[in-house]
Amino acid sequence: MHRLPAGVAAILAALAATTAAVALGGALQPSPAKPVPAELAASIAKAQLQGTVASWCRGGFRPGGRPEYAVAVARERGGSYVVIGRDGAAVTLAAFSGGADLSCYTPAEARRLNRTIASSETISGRITPRWNTTVVCGFVESTSAACWQYSPSRREFVKIGDWTT
Repeated sequence: MHRLPAGVAAILAALAATTAAVALGGALQPSPAKPVPAELAASIAKAQLQGTVASWCRGGFRPGGRPEYAVAVARERGGSYVVIGRDGAAVTLAAFSGGADLSCYTPAEARRLNRTIASSETISGRITPRWNTTVVCGFVESTSAACWQYSPSRREFVKIGDWTT
């Protein structure tokens, strides 16, 4: 949990750490606080991801594409943020240390978050959405977060910002 000034905390509340799930038999299992939808569970099985679903969010990451999921896959030490499609194709965005802290934002929400960061005395950084698709952000270290968005021209996810608390 990150302690922030009240105004910043309200906007960043979606980044609060979620209850970790329990891994059974090496398969990913849903968190009791936010169950994993059946289509995400099927995609995870196809991707053969190992670890624990610590957090997830759904978004339209690619222009004109079907909704996909960003997932925080926790392991014994840290884990990784992954975008996974219905077909099981998985793209790793970054590794994280410590607890998972993952959120998806519309471009408008990401711009609001950027304005809040810019006006904060305790947070430094910037988020600059470039396309009209979902932005995914996650804490990669206890006080450092990064955000990614899919680049249609590069056909890959690119880092579009970061901040430090």
